[in-house]
Amino acid sequence: MTPRAIVSDILSKKANQGGVKEIFFVSCGGSLTAFYASKFFLESEASGIRVGYYTSNEFVHVVPASLGVHSVVLLASHRGNTPETLEAVKVSKTRGALTIVLTYIEDSPITKVGDYVVRYEWGGGAKAGYQKPAMGLRLAVELLEQIEGFKYYKEMQEGFDRISSIVERGRASITEKASKFARAYKDEKIIYTMGSGCGFGSAHQESICVLLEMQWIHSASIHSGEFFHGPFEITDENTPFILLMSRGRVRPLDERALKFLQNFAKKIMVIDANSLFIDEIDDSVAEYFNGLVLANALGVFNEKLAQERNHPLTDRRYMWKVEY
Repeated sequence: MTPRAIVSDILSKKANQGGVKEIFFVSCGGSLTAFYASKFFLESEASGIRVGYYTSNEFVHVVPASLGVHSVVLLASHRGNTPETLEAVKVSKTRGALTIVLTYIEDSPITKVGDYVVRYEWGGGAKAGYQKPAMGLRLAVELLEQIEGFKYYKEMQEGFDRISSIVERGRASITEKASKFARAYKDEKIIYTMGSGCGFGSAHQESICVLLEMQWIHSASIHSGEFFHGPFEITDENTPFILLMSRGRVRPLDERALKFLQNFAKKIMVIDANSLFIDEIDDSVAEYFNGLVLANALGVFNEKLAQERNHPLTDRRYMWKVEY
């Protein structure tokens, strides 16, 4: 089923129960950050829908009191077998919520327990408009449109139509820059990532899923708006930063951080959505596509960094290898 058909079916089933009043995004790690743009979109645009964003294990142990028959829960698991997320599906259903599960693997365990299943594209040749973050955002847009209405629905659909081409060209345009910074950062012991709006979701994913998990480089993600409330004190000429600059209402936060870094830091890698063709999406909704554009551009840097360090992105010490 398409996102539009899924939402229509959900609302039909919930019509006699008072409709949908809460939307929860629940997952772990990269699957959770993949929902960040969806969360940001609904928090920005929805007037009556309650939005929740939870890591699966906390959701299971501290079940929100509002979770119930008026709730829709979106959950993602790449391999479809994340124990905490599988349990979160079950908890949601016991409370009367309907669940939409996103996965890459057909017939994976999560597809057996979710009420609705959405498969996304991943890996070489995957179109950005059908990657996990995009499918989550498509569902969020449909939920808002069909529950409350969304005046920029048409512009969002045009954005989805264009995003795959935008990302492909953006990745190509950043190759040389990514190679340069991969060589410069290959021996660093710590790298901070920073962004705001949907870009913060990409910065957080880069920190926890790539630098920490895949490259074993110490890292922390910093929201551009929080930079000046503590974190900027670690800035010096030897500390490397990756700053993701978004298009839209949050851009002044990123520009303020950049100005400070340019004055007091030397190792600064800036990835700017404005230089990655995002202006081809209508400005009324472009900011909701920042995450897709920035994360995919970061993907080029990550590939180059792994090559320079001779440390494949698939290497792990513990994940899937020991009991945890």
